[in-house]
Amino acid sequence: MESIVIVEDNASYAEDVAEFLAEAGYVVRVVPSAEAMWRSLAESPAAIVLLDLGLPDGDGFDAIPKLRQFYPDCGLLVLTARVSLDSRIQGLRLGADAYLTKPIKFPELLANIEAVGRRVFRRAPARAASSWRLKVLGRHIELLGKGSLSLSDKEFGFLHLLAQSLTPVPRESLLVGLGETNDPAAARRLDMLVYRLRKKVRTAWDVELPLRSSYGGGFGLAELFELT
Repeated sequence: MESIVIVEDNASYAEDVAEFLAEAGYVVRVVPSAEAMWRSLAESPAAIVLLDLGLPDGDGFDAIPKLRQFYPDCGLLVLTARVSLDSRIQGLRLGADAYLTKPIKFPELLANIEAVGRRVFRRAPARAASSWRLKVLGRHIELLGKGSLSLSDKEFGFLHLLAQSLTPVPRESLLVGLGETNDPAAARRLDMLVYRLRKKVRTAWDVELPLRSSYGGGFGLAELFELT
């Protein structure tokens, strides 16, 4: 089943939408803010984001370009009470696949999701078996032919966030997923974490961790990590 994240601070309305979409066969997660959205996407990417614009921690318009940059394959539908023509144009130009206004009939919402889904609901291409493994229970990584390395909680959390995403994960999502605030000090701690992790792997196995920095901030894995 395909997953949808509903970003909506009206809990009652969000529950109604979520119940309808769940009955239609989707896996639905509801989050009340932009920060919670980034955390949710870092933990588990979604096929579609249904985004309200009036969020308690910022304007949803600010999130659209970042969603497009860091999750380019994700479907993005705006669902908002802002009905002006200027707002519609702005939302679509920023990168939304559809701009829908409240109140909306749920069958119409579903039809729009299905339309966007024809682009995003596709089977991921088969991947070759990986020589890297991230062991959830033991909190360590293994490299075929090299053995295993124990990880700190932060190191494991960082790799676990990356291993669940098919695309690079933005810094904002990584910081939230690691329980950090999005500020310069936390960003420096993240960079130091990456430095120590690279050095640990290089020192132990004389190989480079398949970790790449992404344009605009964030990190991704250059090779698949098998979660076991």
